[in-house]
Amino acid sequence: MSDSYLRYTDLATAIQLARANGMTTAQIIRALTGSMTHADALKLARMAAPLLDISVQMFMQLRKNEA
Repeated sequence: MSDSYLRYTDLATAIQLARANGMTTAQIIRALTGSMTHADALKLARMAAPLLDISVQMFMQLRKNEA
């Protein structure tokens, strides 16, 4: 993949952009964790849950489509 296609941003900005584009919390979570292992998703949940105004437990439930 060419470097011109790669874009990097911080987690808070990524969430803000997703919300501005009408994504739901569940869609954001699934986009962020789509190919992650459970352990990696849990690490991300600890960082992202406060930014999404949800608990880590709810983050993991939404990831698995349980909520």
